[in-house]
Amino acid sequence: MTARTGARWRRVQAQVFTEEADCWLCGNWVDQSLPATESAGRTVDHLVQLCHGGDLLDRAWCRLAHRGCNTIRSNRLRGLTRDRCSCSRGLPCAVLATSGYLSVDVAAI
Repeated sequence: MTARTGARWRRVQAQVFTEEADCWLCGNWVDQSLPATESAGRTVDHLVQLCHGGDLLDRAWCRLAHRGCNTIRSNRLRGLTRDRCSCSRGLPCAVLATSGYLSVDVAAI
């Protein structure tokens, strides 16, 4: 796996930051002038977790997110096996409900 500190990763990040303005998880605008360490700061989230085979450098599978939203999502999905994840059906990583795919909403996952 390529490191998240390489030039290729920085290009993907820059592209996401330039092309998107809203957090894909909560739908609210991301103030990209805030420090990345703040909860409301910007970060890039992978639709498919890297541990589930997501591609670090595939722009199509990267979205802008608030750091806090990204952290909440990651914490709730941590340890989720691929067979219990919606990515096994070609959707963004989220917990599968018994009735099917559970919406990728920070409050729901």
